[in-house]
Amino acid sequence: MNEGHGGIAVGIVRETIADIRMVKGRGALALLGIAIGTAAVIAMLHVGHNARREALRQFEALGTDLVMMQPQSNGHAMPQVTVRDVLDLPTANVGISAAAAMTQTGGSIRTGRVDVQATVIAATDGIYSLGKAQIKQGRATSDIDGFSAFAVLGSGVAAEIEASGGAPMRVGDRIFFSSQIFTVIGILRETPNNILLNVEFDRSVFIPFGAARRIVSPMRISQIGGRLSSGAGDVAVAEAVRRYFQSRMAGGFMHVTTARELIANIENQMRIYAALILGIGAVSLVVGGVGIMNVMLMSVMERQQEIGLRLSLGARRKDIRLMFLTETLVLSTVGSAIGTVLGYLAGRIFAGGTGWQFEAAPLALPLGAGMALVVGLFFGIYPASRAARLDPVTALRSE
Repeated sequence: MNEGHGGIAVGIVRETIADIRMVKGRGALALLGIAIGTAAVIAMLHVGHNARREALRQFEALGTDLVMMQPQSNGHAMPQVTVRDVLDLPTANVGISAAAAMTQTGGSIRTGRVDVQATVIAATDGIYSLGKAQIKQGRATSDIDGFSAFAVLGSGVAAEIEASGGAPMRVGDRIFFSSQIFTVIGILRETPNNILLNVEFDRSVFIPFGAARRIVSPMRISQIGGRLSSGAGDVAVAEAVRRYFQSRMAGGFMHVTTARELIANIENQMRIYAALILGIGAVSLVVGGVGIMNVMLMSVMERQQEIGLRLSLGARRKDIRLMFLTETLVLSTVGSAIGTVLGYLAGRIFAGGTGWQFEAAPLALPLGAGMALVVGLFFGIYPASRAARLDPVTALRSE
């Protein structure tokens, strides 16, 4: 009994392939529609998944325990925060183990005849440990440097000066910024950009926080970086930090953002993007499904005599329906297989082009292929049912 059913199934598949070959032009177009729709779904899922992984990987490399604090104006006066209040954070029992005060400005750095654009960051010495920056030459700036005109160059700034001037920067060299002379006491190794701290280490020049009054007036703390204590909850710490500064700063309030909060926001955004991506891919698949339906309807019209003959020889209507559904299934399967391969390659190429580490999205294969098969079968039901409802006599008389 099983062998009989198996033989029938094999026969149906063989007939289906033969029928598809007869309409290979239209069949190819139907295959192309399903393939493009499936490829769009697979590629977009891979891109979205790898974008999320890359963002999370950057946070993991920089530290998921970072905290950014920014003084915000209440609309009446500029917020005032003292360096002492920032440095006292680790001992204030608010869940912060390290903190650094910063203020930023930008402009042209000149040495000899070379001018380069850079960000100048006046910061307390905790900035280096928060950003995981390491010294390549010399030493880092320190809080005990006070108002000294010392500077530490980011690796990108030092490399650009060397490329423009022909000579490498060395400890003891002097740079000019905002009519002030600074002595280079250190050069950093290459350091990843810190998204949360909003610091591009390679393109920055660091000076002691006290030296900020040489280049900016009035001098105010623009942002504060911190690190969560071990085991501290980010929500509780954020609230504790707000309360800490509420009684210590005038003219505003403290806005607190944690790395974990940003990660949660990224994941929420990626879910929204994933839904949009699926919607776009679904539209492409629907277009492919409509193409399959058109091909099958044309096939039904052209094969009316064949359908009438089969019915006259004893074929049941469900056999006719199964024949056309099988044809649709073959088209959908082949199209989805081609689209899955193309989507995978497109996602991998995109990841390689952007420098990401490629990782296949877990849902890409089952979801993309499953959607293609469902859409193909859905749009094949009507042509198959129409073929099964044909009157044998009328079908045999058709031209």
